Amino acid sequence: MTVACFAAVTEVRVEATLTAVETSRRDRLVRQTDRDSYTAAHLLARACAAELLGLAPAQLSLSQSCPRCGAYDHGRPGIDGHDVYISLSHTQGYVAAVASRRPCGIDVETRARSVPARALSQPEHRWICLQPDPLEAFTQLWTRKEALLKAHGHTDPTAATVLGDEGLLSSSQALTFTEWQPQGTPAAVIGCIVAEIPPPDFCR
Repeated sequence: MTVACFAAVTEVRVEATLTAVETSRRDRLVRQTDRDSYTAAHLLARACAAELLGLAPAQLSLSQSCPRCGAYDHGRPGIDGHDVYISLSHTQGYVAAVASRRPCGIDVETRARSVPARALSQPEHRWICLQPDPLEAFTQLWTRKEALLKAHGHTDPTAATVLGDEGLLSSSQALTFTEWQPQGTPAAVIGCIVAEIPPPDFCR
């Protein structure tokens, strides 16, 4: 079973609190909007995991760890004491999260304002420029890349292959992409992408 949720930052209501590490990291963010998004995304991830596990969100503690440096204030998120995978994302007032028994990643993006060529491979940039709406094409491609990287625990965009000879791939590196446009999603939000194997069986 997979539980995925999408919400506006102002609509997230979860009976749980952040850990001291989460609070410290949140408070280092400069803008209030970023702090609010951080809180909402981390609480929403708890809510997804709680529904998956049949527990209350307040019973769950979210932590992060970096496989490269061993630090606990950043890196891949997880739920302490439970064999469950989680992923979270936020963009301009909206947040998304997913919890599953299998490796998973989620990303949500608002429509890009420009195409950052430096962040793309030459084939990716060429494909985007050939599309009727390059900004939307970039956003769709980048959302897939982010979800795939999160599912595998990577940070290097070049490690995520989401483009094939016929365009955007429906699966990559043993993970299936599920385009998810939650009900009520604003037009500015291109949509959520959930990367998982097999595809998620429950989204809301």
